[in-house]
This record gives sequence, structure tokens and C-alpha cells, in this order.
Amino acid sequence: MAETLPLVTVLLSTYNGAQYLAAQVDSILAQQGVQVQLRIRDDGSADETAQLLHAYAQHENVTVAYGQNEGWKASFTDLMHAAPVIPDSFYAFADQDDVWHPDKLAAAVAKLADQTTPMVYHGNVAIMDGDMQFLGNRFAADFDPNQHFPESFLDGWGVGATMVFNATMLRLIQKYHPTQATNHDALVMALGNLLGTVVYDPKAHISYRRHAGTATGFGQNASAIKPTLMDRYRRYSKGPKHQFSVRAAALLAGWQSQLAPEQIQVLTAVASYRQHFGAKLRLLFDPRFRASGARKTLQVKYRVLMNTL
Repeated sequence: MAETLPLVTVLLSTYNGAQYLAAQVDSILAQQGVQVQLRIRDDGSADETAQLLHAYAQHENVTVAYGQNEGWKASFTDLMHAAPVIPDSFYAFADQDDVWHPDKLAAAVAKLADQTTPMVYHGNVAIMDGDMQFLGNRFAADFDPNQHFPESFLDGWGVGATMVFNATMLRLIQKYHPTQATNHDALVMALGNLLGTVVYDPKAHISYRRHAGTATGFGQNASAIKPTLMDRYRRYSKGPKHQFSVRAAALLAGWQSQLAPEQIQVLTAVASYRQHFGAKLRLLFDPRFRASGARKTLQVKYRVLMNTL
């Protein structure tokens, strides 16, 4: 009897992505060693994306939904909550402009053997420019992400396009639908570190395209690998504010009954520091409230001081 391959449901949100979309979808459908179900939500595209998606929807393993524009955070969150929980299967996020290596999903599934525990996989990426010229790997070969709280919550490690998680994690995710838009991948990573297991793969299984229209990250040049202090400040100035406090509030609203008391205390301070001066002082001066490394810790403290955490 032939062995049944693992089933992976891939969640892809699209928006005006016609330029690069076909290469990405083709690489998803060409994955080896797994069965793929591709669920796409278009976030109100105004270019040729809808026509491309209509053609791909003819595949029996591709489902496309066309929605109004609500932003990529809410779009991915909608995808997570609409996905069916299929026992012993897996789920993956996909960006619209990357190219996956043929073993991308199989490599992740191989590290997610336990379905009794909520598990999340994430990995390294080969960063490419808009013309798919290699710029370098995102993380060094010896990179080891911190999984201790609160460092894991504040570090921000984890590229969403590499993330794969099991059905137990999806069931946990679907317990609560955030009322404020929050980064879907950072929320899942936080849940994995707080209530499950996170595994990291130092090998890159994805060509991560950075270009002028990229929604996240540092863009398409060398700063995508080693951003300067000015690069970081520009990104901070232009980027959304209150990401950590919104995420902390969501975690408390949805999963507080499963969290440890010390986790609740820290998340409550993060969620409320703009309203409660005592919480702000704690975040500024408590040495236990830190990220991994002095630079990231200073960035976090600066955000607290400026009310942008």
C-alpha cells in the first residue's frame, strides 16, 4: 500500500501581486513529499491578480476567495480562522512574491512530528532582490533564536513566509479572533513560545524576494541583510506603532486562562503601559523586561518611552 503523504494547507493573501504571483504559486504547487491544499484570499486587488487567480482556481487543490481590501494583517487572520482544522495535517503561510524550494514544506513537516503539542516551525531565508539575485541569508549559520519569555516575545524573530504549524496549533489559534489587526505570524510565534513548542531550521528553503513594493522588511538592497541604524530608524518612523501592546492585549483576551501568572503580569504591563504610569515605569526599569541583546533591549525601551511599543 502506498504511503499517504502529509497534507499541508497553504494560506496565501494576495494584493496587486500580478508581477511575481505566478512564480510563487507554481513553486507552492510543485512542492515535493507532501500534499498541498492552497487557500488564497485576494485583498481587493486592482491589477491583473484576480485574473491570474481565476486561472489557478481551476486546480482542484486551489481555493480562491475575493474580498474587500482590509490590509494584509486582517487578510491573513481571516485565512487562519477560515481554514478547516484537519487532524494530523499542517498549515503554512505564504507571501505572494517569493519562490519556494521544492523541499520547503517537507523539511518543515519532518520537524513537526508531535500533534499532541501546538508546534510552530520557522526557518532561515535566502534574501533575493527584485530580479532574484542572491543578497545573502537572513540569519547567520550559528543563529539560535531565544525561546525564553519575555525575550522571545520582544525579539521579533521568525519570518512568516517560512512558518509551518500543526493542526493542534491551528485549533489553539482559532480560539480567539483579534479585534485589532495584528501581525498574524508574530501572534502565532508568540503562542508557540508561550503555550507550545517552536523549532528553528538554520537552512534556507525559500527565496525571499525583497523589492520596492514589499509590504514588510527593509526593502530590496543590502539593508535587507544588515540594516544600518538609520535604516532601522526609517523603518520605525514609517512603520505601524503599538505592535507589541496590541499583540499583548490579544494574547490576554484570547488565551489568558492558559498562561502562567508571570506571563500574564508582563503581558498586562505591555498592554496597559500607555494608560498606567506604573506599568510604564516597570517596563522601563525592571531589568527582567528585556530582549535578547543590548541593541534590541534599547529599541524596546525607546518604544516604551515614546509610547510606541
